[in-house]
Amino acid sequence: MTTLSILVIALYLLASLAALQQLLTERTGGRWPLWTLVGSALGLHLLLLFNEITALETGQDLSLIKVASAVSWLVSLLLTLLCRRLNGGILLPVAYGFAILLLLVNYLIPGQYVIHLEHHPLVLLHIALALSSYAVLLIASLFTLLLAYLDHHLKQRKRVAIPGLPPLLTLEHRVMQLIGLGIALLTLSIGSGWLFLTDPFSPLSSMKAGLSLVAWCLYVTLLWGHHYQGWRGKTLILFSLLGSALLTLAYFGSRVIIEVLLA
Repeated sequence: MTTLSILVIALYLLASLAALQQLLTERTGGRWPLWTLVGSALGLHLLLLFNEITALETGQDLSLIKVASAVSWLVSLLLTLLCRRLNGGILLPVAYGFAILLLLVNYLIPGQYVIHLEHHPLVLLHIALALSSYAVLLIASLFTLLLAYLDHHLKQRKRVAIPGLPPLLTLEHRVMQLIGLGIALLTLSIGSGWLFLTDPFSPLSSMKAGLSLVAWCLYVTLLWGHHYQGWRGKTLILFSLLGSALLTLAYFGSRVIIEVLLA
């Protein structure tokens, strides 16, 4: 493991502890230590990803773990930027913890999957849209789990143990906002895949596109049902988590087949 990797892990760990301290003490001021730690961790993590992806002379290394680590970086970045607006402080240690876990896995289980973006630069746009849509919808799923927790405790008339959680309706509104943004990005991702991929009709590309399209239909149905049929509670939670599971299978299932089963 490189010195840079160790430094990034240490910064994420310190940022997680700072976020938990602010959450548990319900402090509203003095956030600069958290932002300093998080900003440093995100900046160095991005540098680490860039170095590892572009280290090969024959192309770019987009192995399964490196792509997953890139997603964790994007989730951490978006949650950090939106945590105050979305009341998502409780999710920050979760996001940073996943980033740490994937950095460790990248060290313990190294792998390579070489592509040549220099020959097809527009594929980079498709990758960026795909990862962005997945990150946004994954964040929506994390908020959905908070929604399920809050809904369960309110129905059981128990005291909510997590400080700083927004009201149930506010949290539900946040989830639907994220899903709407995720649908827009996923639409662009699917369209760009058909336009820019060199082999969109290969078995693995077709599987990824098919699962992504099913997830898109699921999310659109949820959005329609929420606005016009008043779907809430368990239905919203089920659709959101199922859509996230389908996208995970679409984005990483094909990579598992290539890098593990066919290796």
